[in-house]
Amino acid sequence: MGKRENDIDKKMIKIVYFDEDAARDYIDITNDGHLDWSEAENKEKLAKIAATIDAEVGGGFKFVSFLKASLQGSANSDYSRESKRVVERQLSSTLLTEYIKIATEDSKVSKFSGIVYAPHNSISKYKMYSPYSIIVPKEQVPIDLERLNEALASARGYYEMLHTEKETSVLRFNDTAFRNNYNLSDLTKMKLKFFAVKVGSCKIENLDMSKEFEFNSEPLMPTAESVLGDAGESSPKEIPVFDVIIAGVENE
Repeated sequence: MGKRENDIDKKMIKIVYFDEDAARDYIDITNDGHLDWSEAENKEKLAKIAATIDAEVGGGFKFVSFLKASLQGSANSDYSRESKRVVERQLSSTLLTEYIKIATEDSKVSKFSGIVYAPHNSISKYKMYSPYSIIVPKEQVPIDLERLNEALASARGYYEMLHTEKETSVLRFNDTAFRNNYNLSDLTKMKLKFFAVKVGSCKIENLDMSKEFEFNSEPLMPTAESVLGDAGESSPKEIPVFDVIIAGVENE
């Protein structure tokens, strides 16, 4: 007997991280650029969304009118702030379940399970412990931690963590996509299921914070080992880099 459609959704029992913009782009691309609400299946989904919102807001909420106004940038005081919040939450929930359902069957979306940790002396490790930096006397720190925090907030959107369950991979997390008050440091204490997309590769040594602002404009001269095809330990292996879309606790 095959799995019921909702069995996939029920396996994820708590969401820790969800990059909604990336998930929305993926679903749009999967549906050739848009979701056709004229299809019977999607009409049923839209009706359920509208009914749920209407029941929570208290009746009389014109969902279709709200969507049109929002798309046209003309939403006004006819729709309360609370109504807008309910709509956004319901649409986010629908996006989440839709993404999990489609991505679970898509071999191009990589799945990982287990624990991640911050690379040694990395920006990610600093980010995890930066909230505690205020208790360290300034004279004991060689840099201005407060200014570094400001720099990270404006210059860094993604943070790298290492996953080593089968092979070493870099999983990158969007700092604004954490849910339920979780943050980067919580990831190291939880066994999670990750949905991610490969975006490139890097050498693990380049995750060191000292390499973050190192710019080498001079082309590297080939060594005798590289010319002879015997680079040995002098050529560190590149490991794959993935952007995480969802991380959550799975019902085992």
